[in-house]
Amino acid sequence: MEMDRRTFFKGMVFAAAATGVAATAGCSSQPKPRGADADPRPLPIPPLEQGTLQGNVRRFELTAQEGEYEIVPGTNTKTWGFNGPFLGPTLYMRRGETIEMTVRNELPEPTVVHWHGLHLPATADGGPALMFGPGETWSPTWTVDQPAATCWYHPHPHEKSALHAYRGLAGGLIIDDDDSAFSGLPNDYGVDDIPVIIKDANFTDDGQFDEDNGWLGDTVLVNGITKPRFEPTTQRLRLRVLNGTTMRYLHLTLGVPFTVVATDQGFLENPVEVDGVLLSSGERVEIVVDLEPGKKLMLRSDALPDDGGLTDKDAVEEFQVHRKFDLLEIAAPPETVPASPALASTLVPFDAPTSATVTREFRLNGMEINEKTMDMSRVDEVIDHEGPEIWRVTNENSAMLHNFHIHNARFAVQGVEDGDVEFTSGWHDTIAVPPLATVSLLVEFGYYPDPTTAYMYHCHMLNHEDKGMMGQFVVVKPGEKPALAPPR
Repeated sequence: MEMDRRTFFKGMVFAAAATGVAATAGCSSQPKPRGADADPRPLPIPPLEQGTLQGNVRRFELTAQEGEYEIVPGTNTKTWGFNGPFLGPTLYMRRGETIEMTVRNELPEPTVVHWHGLHLPATADGGPALMFGPGETWSPTWTVDQPAATCWYHPHPHEKSALHAYRGLAGGLIIDDDDSAFSGLPNDYGVDDIPVIIKDANFTDDGQFDEDNGWLGDTVLVNGITKPRFEPTTQRLRLRVLNGTTMRYLHLTLGVPFTVVATDQGFLENPVEVDGVLLSSGERVEIVVDLEPGKKLMLRSDALPDDGGLTDKDAVEEFQVHRKFDLLEIAAPPETVPASPALASTLVPFDAPTSATVTREFRLNGMEINEKTMDMSRVDEVIDHEGPEIWRVTNENSAMLHNFHIHNARFAVQGVEDGDVEFTSGWHDTIAVPPLATVSLLVEFGYYPDPTTAYMYHCHMLNHEDKGMMGQFVVVKPGEKPALAPPR
């Protein structure tokens, strides 16, 4: 089946696009978002934090802290953030550099930071066994050894990842290299290369986060505020979009065709023109859009095509697959803005291996993986070699949306069973697994043998993760046995 241009589902294209009910149901009963009647505000651009570079060593300092932030106009909401009251700076690093990170915890409870999408030793990965308490400091170090990509960082404390992320602990992370300066690709951060961090929330009557009923929020935030507006000064924009919500799938559209150039783990082989993109929680996509003088655009999240694969009416309501949101208004560019050069037609060769010697099965059901819930003292899988593996991931639920994230890895989709979906080439670290479908992933790991510290695999619907939908794997040398160290 050839890929329908209409909807690029961050690598997944539904064979049957949404029509009729799926496109319109539930719209009239949508709760009104907070701040919906306010005037648009300028889109905040998270500061680009390049750390301190000395030779080939780049040093960063992050502080997890409490604060207050005007998410909704006229209301100060109690929040958490990195190096500020809400969210965090965009971290910049280059392939080949050694990173020395210092993270301070000024929160009232333990936390830890996971560098989502990075390939690095387990002692630096930021899994729940590495939590550190109030007043403490964590100082991981690693070498950047992967291609250019848009990644992110967020908390990963045991059973509280959703809550800490919901309060605001999240930020973008850019990996750069010498092979990603393509003709026509915008790369001036904050000018034509724009981070778009999407979150959602519910609020109490006094404007605070509703932490009892907040996991599918009635109000969406972009870069920390409601109703943002970006005033472009160029004819072409590159949007680095992160679905940083706790549980929500996003179906992104702009009302005009746009071009996908990268997924979670870096650039595609060739740009793909589409009309929409689907992102589940934790996924990223880089898109390029050409603007026209006199014509503004609206980045929206529309109803999910084919109801996201759900057929149960209650599940359709529970996961709010019909909800529509205006996310980001993009104003018309100046009349005199010069045209951009043609975008390169070839980006990065897709170099996936053709075979693997190990196959593993993962069954997602309820809040369990392979009939087990998370146990920090248990090693679920042992990887004792450097080569790729096939991971077959099945969503056994007909009435539940799940996705799948693997730490310290990238993967390419090999095929789908029992699902009307098609995957394009590209590297991912998080991907949706349709109801009752099995997705086969060709997985490449960063090979950092350490029998004492585990990596995670889990559903990145963060409430599902916190309720036990997570497992641990350890990378060891051939013949070596795992020997988990006690949590910090």
